[in-house]
Amino acid sequence: MYSLVFLCRAVGGSIKPHPLECHDAGFFAEDSLPEPLAGGAGWLPYAFGAIRGDITETVFDEPRSPVWFGSEGIGHE
Repeated sequence: MYSLVFLCRAVGGSIKPHPLECHDAGFFAEDSLPEPLAGGAGWLPYAFGAIRGDITETVFDEPRSPVWFGSEGIGHE
């Protein structure tokens, strides 16, 4: 599952999420985000810090153990 966050400015039109690609889309302020957010506690401070112009560290998820290769099992011996 992925949650993508973009810094955007509305200039017209309307948001029309593709029904096969995402559940919903919208513009939200930091204090009025929808719940639940996948892993929000981990990435929210970094995302909104970057939007504010704060200097933030690069953060990566820890590798899975064992490494997950998808439903086809590619990479498993």
